Amino acid sequence: MRPIAIALALLAALAAGCHTAPSDRFENPSTFATIEAASVETVARDVLMELRFEPIVPEKSKGFIETYPLTGASWFEFWRKDTRGAYQSAEASLHTVRRRATVAVSPKDAGSQVVVRVVKERLSAPGTSPESIGQSLNLYDVEDTDLVRRDALAETETEWISLGRDHLLEQYILEQIHARLH
Repeated sequence: MRPIAIALALLAALAAGCHTAPSDRFENPSTFATIEAASVETVARDVLMELRFEPIVPEKSKGFIETYPLTGASWFEFWRKDTRGAYQSAEASLHTVRRRATVAVSPKDAGSQVVVRVVKERLSAPGTSPESIGQSLNLYDVEDTDLVRRDALAETETEWISLGRDHLLEQYILEQIHARLH
């Protein structure tokens, strides 16, 4: 029995993987010496849309792409690439996580410069704990309809808690931009 437990623990450790950034790191901001800003902006918008981010239109200014929040992919959504790494996949499977991406492209010398920023947030929904035993029994009274129970529980206030920047996804977006422009 003991060898099976060791094998399962080893398999779980291997499946979890590392939580490190990719070895092929790109500078953020990245500079493209000979490519004009309009071309970089078009490629960046395409990359964001392939990741299922929806750009906010109309844009605030030329060269600045901001997206609506996108709920992160769970482990069973293997076709989506917006959740990078085993740790983030597990996190998105256990919590409601969303990301917002912004890309700023500006002219620099004879080329352009791109800055990618992805902010990650987790939904916090405090529980609706009853104040007494009587209240807890009333929440699930057989005379109440499901709709009434849902309305009683709907008073829960939720908020998005910032988890900081998602450097792994930022690097992936930069990697895709570089790959398409070179």
